[in-house]
Amino acid sequence: MKLHKDMVLLETNVDDCTPEAISHLMERVMDEGALDIHVIHTIMKKGRLGYLIRVLTKEPEKFSRILMEETGTLGVRVIPIDRFEADRNSEEVKVRIRGRIEKIGVKRSEHGLKPEFDDVRRIARKYKMPFGDVLKEIETQI
Repeated sequence: MKLHKDMVLLETNVDDCTPEAISHLMERVMDEGALDIHVIHTIMKKGRLGYLIRVLTKEPEKFSRILMEETGTLGVRVIPIDRFEADRNSEEVKVRIRGRIEKIGVKRSEHGLKPEFDDVRRIARKYKMPFGDVLKEIETQI
């Protein structure tokens, strides 16, 4: 297990963004390399519905700028974060799905194995199978 001390949690509240804008923001933030993003429905001052947006990152200036560009927020809180992470490695394994070999990424730690979400989704789409069925088949094989 490792302790990382070089991360921050960015936070901002917004009450004038559409769900579509929030969805776009979430995708952009992850595509740009954030470690994580959470969007929490909240009730803000004067009873207005809004969102609390949190971004975990090692690049606070970059992601504060993105939050401001995409939401129009006027301020972003920066909270230093220490985080423990399990030792892990990633590997590529082959699995058989409907008689065909597929390569998938797998994260391995002392706590177990976990197939990469994007690979499970890709296979589910390719074979027109439910995500849960693909995941179960992969877990059985690895």
